[in-house]
Amino acid sequence: MKSSKIISTIVLLIGVISFVLYWYMIKADGDMDAANAYIDKLIGLTKVLLYIAVIAAAIGFILDIFESKKSAIYMLVSFAVLGVIFLIAYSKAVFKPYTLNDHVYPASVSGWSDTGLWMFYILAFIALALMLFTWIADFVRGQD
Repeated sequence: MKSSKIISTIVLLIGVISFVLYWYMIKADGDMDAANAYIDKLIGLTKVLLYIAVIAAAIGFILDIFESKKSAIYMLVSFAVLGVIFLIAYSKAVFKPYTLNDHVYPASVSGWSDTGLWMFYILAFIALALMLFTWIADFVRGQD
């Protein structure tokens, strides 16, 4: 079995598990105690997936260094660019406490949320710009 089929199967399984947890959370119908149990499970699943992705990326990077110096340099440049984008997003974030439903959230919560949103906006803009550039370049060259 190809690795892409294995990965696709794993992604499908994770998607089904997430959907089931989300469905049960929605069926709680306003019962926050019941919904929180499913939210905690979804957050736990997300953390596990994040840890697996970070470990897989680190292992892939280390193996790639030994296999191809050129691609390792590209990966380092990619990490550096992502770091610069993170610094830009962090500099645009507003660290200010706020109140929601009589609960005061510290400045770090709003600041890191803003940083994440700015990262999303910047990366989404770059992705859309590259897709548009590729589409225009293919159109000009006459390729489908």
